[in-house]
Amino acid sequence: MGGTDKLKILYVHAVGKTESSKYIIRALEHLGHTVIQYPGDPASMSTGFLDENKVNGILAYMEEQGIDALLSLFFVMNVALAAYKGKKPYISILWDAPYQNVYNPLAKLDNMWISTFDRLDRDRFATYGIRNAMYQPLSVSKADVMEWNREIQETLQGHYFHDICFVGRLYENNSYDRMLGMIPTNMQYYFNSIFEEAAFRWDGVNRVYGKTGQEILDYIKMTNPEFSIPDTKQDIEEVRYFEALYLIRKLAHIERMAVLGLLAEAHEVTLYTFSQQEAKKLQNVHVNMPVMFGKAASLVYAGSKINLNISLKGIEGGTPQRIMDIMSAGGFVLSSYGVETAELFEEDKEIVMFRTPEELVEKVDYYLAHDREREQIARAGYEKVINCFTYEKKMKELMDWVARA
Repeated sequence: MGGTDKLKILYVHAVGKTESSKYIIRALEHLGHTVIQYPGDPASMSTGFLDENKVNGILAYMEEQGIDALLSLFFVMNVALAAYKGKKPYISILWDAPYQNVYNPLAKLDNMWISTFDRLDRDRFATYGIRNAMYQPLSVSKADVMEWNREIQETLQGHYFHDICFVGRLYENNSYDRMLGMIPTNMQYYFNSIFEEAAFRWDGVNRVYGKTGQEILDYIKMTNPEFSIPDTKQDIEEVRYFEALYLIRKLAHIERMAVLGLLAEAHEVTLYTFSQQEAKKLQNVHVNMPVMFGKAASLVYAGSKINLNISLKGIEGGTPQRIMDIMSAGGFVLSSYGVETAELFEEDKEIVMFRTPEELVEKVDYYLAHDREREQIARAGYEKVINCFTYEKKMKELMDWVARA
């Protein structure tokens, strides 16, 4: 593939026709590529299991349309195998971390190209044997957010309707709690000690990974025959799967509930979430139904003095989409500390971060009382995102990378 090639790309919707898909397709077309959307059922594409009929269907469609490359959000095994059989590049954009489904032999093939927003995941992929893995921060649609922001500012007219706001899940329906009754008491004590060590320490160090050994999982299986790790059909250790999807999400539930409750003791706190039943346990927190991505969410971000981000501990080397979306709306971000986020954004000038609950409370108090400083930081964050982290820039970088092969 030459560096100036304009490609005919088959875009496969693996998780439905999302807004992100629309932005990716539009950015590719802006670069001069032709994008054809695969007509197959998106729900049938998201499975991690190979299906010969689906593979052959994609392959036949590729040949019929004269496709040069395939692309999807997330890694879809059926698409990967079809691309391999058709001898075409397959570009997979991962917007989740930690991401497990890429750990299979197909991802190691020469024609697979993986883009991930978590730099440490990129390094792990390389160690696993994936030849083409690239780190790229997440993005926003510049044209859309600028249009939304004009309408939003006319609506707000310089006013705010929230002091502190959090938009997100509480992770109350996590796998750890669902299996809690099957864990022996001594094991509950052990996992509680992990949570106590890891919770409320936002310094960029992951204190969960490596704490569970195979012998612990074997012991739980022995004492509770009903407990089992789901068969993901992926080439990944059971222990890592357990830590990432059981312990990390339980930890997120602990932290988010505690942080919101803590801040609500002294301030007006508003929560937009799907976790309606769990949110009722929070005292003095105003709970709203979830807000939809796009102009509605941007209005909430722009209309809140402080927008919280409490990252999952599983996002070790990346910056969550929430931060990018808040900043692109011109909102002020107060986030748990992340090493990569501190590299992308200048701390206390484009973003404000906290490492302990004490620092969180101190910064909330300060920035609620200092409007001008808070608004200057929000403006600087907006300028950084809108100029540096857009779909157009990301897709150009990605396609140039593939073209250099």
